[in-house]
Amino acid sequence: MDPLLKKAARNGDVNFLKEAVSLQMPEYFLTETPSEEGGALGGNIFHLAAYFDKVDFFREATKLLPKHVVERLVFEPNEICRYTPLHAAAIKGKFNHSTAKLIKEIHGTLGTGKPWLALNQDDMTPLHVALKDHKDNEACAMEILSMDVHFESAFIVDEDGNTPLYYALKNGFDQVSEKILTFFLFSAAAFRTKDVPTPFHLAPYSSENVLRLLFKNFADYIDKTDDRGYSVLHQWAEKGDAGPCKVLLESDDFSELRTKVFTELVNAKEDKYSETPMHLAARKKQSELAHLMIRGYKQSSIAELESEPDCPPWKIKNKKGNTPLHSALYGKSPHEEFALEILSIDPMLCRIRNNKGESPFFLAVRSGCTRAVDEILRIEEPSFDLLHSNTGTTVLHCLSTCPENTGKRLLGKYWWMIKLTDDSRKTALDKAKEANVLWLVNLLTNPSLIRKERFDWVSACKRQETQAVLAFINHCQDLQRACREENDTPLHHIKLDTYEGYLTLLQDPSIRELKNMTDHDGTTPLHRALERKDMLLAKVLLLDDGVERFIADRNGRTAMDLLAKLCKESDDWEEMCKQIKVNPHMKTSYIQSATNLDQIRNTLSVVAALLATITFAAGFTLPGGINNITGQAILAKKAAFLVFLLADVYAMCTAMLVLFCLIWSMVSEPDMARLLVDQSVFILMQSLYGTLLAFMTGVYTVIASSSLWAAILVFVMCSIIGISANRTILHYVIAKFIPASSTSANTNTNIEMQDRMRLLEEGTVGASSARNDTSPNMK
Repeated sequence: MDPLLKKAARNGDVNFLKEAVSLQMPEYFLTETPSEEGGALGGNIFHLAAYFDKVDFFREATKLLPKHVVERLVFEPNEICRYTPLHAAAIKGKFNHSTAKLIKEIHGTLGTGKPWLALNQDDMTPLHVALKDHKDNEACAMEILSMDVHFESAFIVDEDGNTPLYYALKNGFDQVSEKILTFFLFSAAAFRTKDVPTPFHLAPYSSENVLRLLFKNFADYIDKTDDRGYSVLHQWAEKGDAGPCKVLLESDDFSELRTKVFTELVNAKEDKYSETPMHLAARKKQSELAHLMIRGYKQSSIAELESEPDCPPWKIKNKKGNTPLHSALYGKSPHEEFALEILSIDPMLCRIRNNKGESPFFLAVRSGCTRAVDEILRIEEPSFDLLHSNTGTTVLHCLSTCPENTGKRLLGKYWWMIKLTDDSRKTALDKAKEANVLWLVNLLTNPSLIRKERFDWVSACKRQETQAVLAFINHCQDLQRACREENDTPLHHIKLDTYEGYLTLLQDPSIRELKNMTDHDGTTPLHRALERKDMLLAKVLLLDDGVERFIADRNGRTAMDLLAKLCKESDDWEEMCKQIKVNPHMKTSYIQSATNLDQIRNTLSVVAALLATITFAAGFTLPGGINNITGQAILAKKAAFLVFLLADVYAMCTAMLVLFCLIWSMVSEPDMARLLVDQSVFILMQSLYGTLLAFMTGVYTVIASSSLWAAILVFVMCSIIGISANRTILHYVIAKFIPASSTSANTNTNIEMQDRMRLLEEGTVGASSARNDTSPNMK
């Protein structure tokens, strides 16, 4: 296209058009400008004039140009995107509906073609273009639709699979929707799309008349869901439009449809969060719609079934574990009326916690819903798990949002949680100071002013309310004794989320006393941490020098046995062991878990030093003496003398090696120190064997030639002692040939068992006494 002609069409320059018509051939006006040169659209002069709303230019061109040229320019699509001028006018229909009207007049004059059925490259008619993604285009769309007296374009599906009715409903073009639905009454052919399964998903955008037409035309589609699993009720709840539910409830024309919606769809879950429509209504703060759903459910479901269903919509949980009651109590502007209505329907909803550990009671306190708090307390006393979330935040952290009377009441009931901290290490006092609530700060600063109610700590232990028990420790030190008498500790069951939390816990003096205590199965807290694969607690305990790792439970398993098994199963555990320098695969042969390393180290060092001294001296006090002239050993060529000399050197070297091992064990890591001391026992045994052999061969060397029988007797005696020194053989011999030891051991065992039974009975009495003595003054 001539640049001057293109400019004239864009600017609506009628004078240039007149001059060009008088000077140029008709083919001059049939040329097109590409999209990359002609702007967003390109095409012939009518495309440009329609797109830029140059009605006068458009009208003048139809008068000046030959009829056949006008027909081609108006009705033929351009080469780039297959747009006709009517498509171009529809793009900006808010401004260009006058152009569309002019094209309608031209069509009436020429009487050829059907421009409203022309398809662009996306298979879209001008009506599609006017309705899709263009707000305030309804006038232009109605103008285009008025050309199509038989509504042929209403059946056409574009490249995305959508008919014009879909775009009309989506963008709230009620006039277009009503006109199409009225023409196609009782026919669903006019609505087709891939985006939503039914037009009801678009109903919140529509007027009451359109809704009624939709209910008449598409009743069979009411239960279909979209790709998200959204039913029509989900969609209405998300958009916050109660109109469709009102039409269903207030009209007698849709009784069957109403029953299906409020008995089946009201309980349907969407895919992502498994939320029902009532969850969405509560979360989106759509009270009116939520009330309508409850009303519709009661009218339809209970009336139809004549009995209360097992799982009504207000009891269903989503993936986050929230019931509609939870959703109603969330946020700074909770819907307390709706929450109270649900509680009046089903009071036991107050027992349900979501996945964050938040109960309705916790949320009611946090949201300042005093009436909901009072109602839940009236229903029943919340257990400890209903008083806090998984982040450690308790109801006392949330008192700053409550009225003073309610806050004082809750402080009196839950005073033992005052020192509990959340994950940010903040107490209830810290939160009160941040909120600058003076009455609350005063009470938390002076807990003696609080009228405290009794805390049932025994029941808390039975329910494994670990945090409650730990909080009570600060006020009742007798609880530690009770834990010992019950042969169990909170440390066996506690589960925290952070390493720092466990570290702080073990710094508590009361807890440190319990870290090696065994429970009824003989397991320590380290056993339990490894059994439940709690790496954070296991790491803290393994790094604690005071934690015993080699205590065996009743199955004979030590904590290190469990750790070794975990390391074989998971590289993460192996990496953790390397990081904290713990060797779970280390096995000791002589050192037991209860062995005092300092004592055995001192003993071994004394024995090793003594052996080193003796063997060192024996090396210079040779059997048979030395030649005074040459200084050489007189018996140096005898085999027995050479064995004596080698055994003595072996004994001295192994004794020195023991001393070196013991020295390094004092500055090594605990595991390596234990291994060095353990191996020192074995090496010291070698030194003793060498010393014994040196003695045997030394005696043999000096007396064998004169008294062979004596030398042989010495050999036999020393050999028996050497063989008997083996631990397995020695244990067998003592148990087999010295009955008194077995009898004594059995007697001691019986006495020990009797003592344990007596202590257990006393512990039971003590625990019962602790239960009976527990009072509000135990703090």
